[in-house]
Amino acid sequence: MYLSLAWIKDFVSLPKTMSPKELGLKLTMHTVEIDSIKSEAERFNNVVVGKVLQVEKHPNADRLKVTTVDVGKEKLNIVCGAANVEVGQLVVVSLIGAKLGSLEIKETEIRGISSYGMICAEDELGLGDNHDGIMVLDKKAKVGQLFSDYLKLDDTIIEVDNKSLSNRPDLWGVYGLAREISAFSNLKLKPYSDFINEKACQASGKLEKLDVKVEDKELCPRYMAVKLKGIKVAESPLWLQKRLSAIGSRSINNIVDITNYVMFELGQPLHAFDASIVKSIVVRKANKNERINTLDAKERFLNPEMLVIADKNKALAVAGIMGGENSGINSDTSEIIIEAANFDPVSVRKTSQVLGLRTDASMRFEKSLDPKNCELALKRCLTLIKKVLPKAELASEIVDIRAKEAEPIIISLDLDWLNNRLGIIIGKKELISILESLEFLVEDGDQHLRITVPSFRATKDINGPEDILEEIVRMYGYNNINPLMPSVQLAAPKINEPRLLERQIKNILALELACTETKNYSFVSSEQLNKLNIDSSNHIKLLNPISSQHTLLRKSLIPNLLNNIKLNQAKYSKLALFEIGSIFLDVPGEEKSGPNKGETLPYQEKKLAIVLSADKTDLLVWGKSLILALAKRLLFEPELKFESCNQELGFASKTETVSILCQDYDLGYIASLFQDVQNNLNIKRPVAVLEISLKTFFDLYLSIKSKKYQEPARYPAVTRDLSFVVPEKILYNDIKQEILGFSELIKSVELFDIYQGRNLGEAKKSLAFHLNYQLSDRTLVSEEVDQVEAKLISYLEKKFEAQIRN
Repeated sequence: MYLSLAWIKDFVSLPKTMSPKELGLKLTMHTVEIDSIKSEAERFNNVVVGKVLQVEKHPNADRLKVTTVDVGKEKLNIVCGAANVEVGQLVVVSLIGAKLGSLEIKETEIRGISSYGMICAEDELGLGDNHDGIMVLDKKAKVGQLFSDYLKLDDTIIEVDNKSLSNRPDLWGVYGLAREISAFSNLKLKPYSDFINEKACQASGKLEKLDVKVEDKELCPRYMAVKLKGIKVAESPLWLQKRLSAIGSRSINNIVDITNYVMFELGQPLHAFDASIVKSIVVRKANKNERINTLDAKERFLNPEMLVIADKNKALAVAGIMGGENSGINSDTSEIIIEAANFDPVSVRKTSQVLGLRTDASMRFEKSLDPKNCELALKRCLTLIKKVLPKAELASEIVDIRAKEAEPIIISLDLDWLNNRLGIIIGKKELISILESLEFLVEDGDQHLRITVPSFRATKDINGPEDILEEIVRMYGYNNINPLMPSVQLAAPKINEPRLLERQIKNILALELACTETKNYSFVSSEQLNKLNIDSSNHIKLLNPISSQHTLLRKSLIPNLLNNIKLNQAKYSKLALFEIGSIFLDVPGEEKSGPNKGETLPYQEKKLAIVLSADKTDLLVWGKSLILALAKRLLFEPELKFESCNQELGFASKTETVSILCQDYDLGYIASLFQDVQNNLNIKRPVAVLEISLKTFFDLYLSIKSKKYQEPARYPAVTRDLSFVVPEKILYNDIKQEILGFSELIKSVELFDIYQGRNLGEAKKSLAFHLNYQLSDRTLVSEEVDQVEAKLISYLEKKFEAQIRN
């Protein structure tokens, strides 16, 4: 959008010390982004007044002429195609290097004759639509004079980036931007009412009654219209043409130019109808398959979602976008109807897109205009018509049809909230002054301000405290706020130790111990549990089970893992499957939140379960070795014990079930499956199961000192192997603990072999250990180790009836 500095000065008296560049910078910092600032005269750089000295027929073209033109400093040969070029005329000449829009003037050869410029028509200069011939100037023009001096172009044009205006419908007119300049420059803004002649808006004598009907007040919240007589459609006065030309709008005729002038000034589009054609006005939706020829001489196909201005028979205009050819004014028009309306922005936008037609009017309507602008714009238009056409007068009353006015937007602004957001404290008086300069109404309420939003900002712009904050800070000046990094206390996220432990367990089992992880539903069935001799009556039943196989919440991970064994046993001769998941117990657990607050969920506990299946393998020993390896990798010098279990398991015998203990913690159990249970499940190979509580394991994990780096011993260890034959009932861990505690020289003990056979005798087994002897301050000698070893053997013989095996 282009902004005329001279036009702005109609409403705000800018100080002489403020340059256009400084004004542009302030606009950018406070309101909208400025793309460029140019002198109006720059449009006509290298464009001068010339005098035609000679005109001859082009030797190689019937419609071209070769002219000699005096441009002051030199005489130029210029090839011209205009029929009206004659000797003695004062004309506008674009010299080589001049730019007229996208056209750059260069030395060229036309049909064999060199041409050193161009004699211009009105449309080529952007001063009108006339291209019938070259523009001929009056006798006041001087040969060689700059064309910009001839036109007395002394304005400065500011180009505003349209994207900056997307949410500001009040800025789509000169007056809106003048209001902003007044606010941030602390200058007085002239009231728009000062530019309205109320007498021009009043009529004497008998007036007609306009026939106007609005059928859809949602799409047209306000519609104003008035009829005028004594109209003479003619060329606009020079001041009006010049003002429109400055912002890139071509002059058409005095009536259209005045409606455009008001639109560019206030941001409210207007439209003029020929009153001899328009006898009545109906604002309605288009009929199915309705058509209209718009002012751009194109036929438009309408649909019932589009709003039109019509008479009783046909559409006269597409509401908010463009008028129709059949109702437009012309040189014979003597009476007109001026329309000032407010249309729904969404409707205008959709119609514009469907028709592929975007106009200055539609761009403004789709931003959501203030309905109050209709009255101001209409009165300003009547004022200008009376100024240009003194004989024009009102022929009807002003029609004003409006929907119910929207309630004003009132926002409560907490000053503490505002200052916290800004990071600085702005005095209350200054806050109120800033808001009042933007025409907000402010009521002081101690720590709160009660702010009423002006109607021109209440369309879709200002809706809450955040919007008010933005208004304050942009007027206060972003450059007046010292940029500071926010003070934020950074802290490492809280470590979820249970989850990390769970991941470590999975990695160890899957990557190091060659087990396969499984994921099962958290549901089981009564039939499934019965095969395992498990009572299903104490399981939680589901109200809406996903299938008949998933009717209960599981209390153990074992049933579903055994089903995994059954499904995979045909493909693999050896299986080691594990799962980590929740079990559900019928006791109160976590309390629900939300609408069911107060109710409790079933208690959930994480478990680790492993199932092993293979032929010719001691599955209990395999299970023990897995849990020992897991503990060794996670715990610092774990002391696991495997003792007889008192737990009743429906699927395993007590004699084939071992509890897993460490210190005072009962972690879980290892058990071999009953043969009849295997048969019930149709499992072909022996199976052992292991299930431990992850919660208990985690408590143990926290209670034991975590692994830390230990400096390697400086002196070598002495390793001896001892193999003992002991009664079968003796647990290896008991012997291990006695060995470790027997002497300070013994640093570690590792079981590396278990053997049972006929050669050992009935109810006997052989346990073989690696023993490491070591001192931290010197190297041991064999005699010292021999003495400790002899005493140890004697001690174990008495304690466990252990005999050395050769």
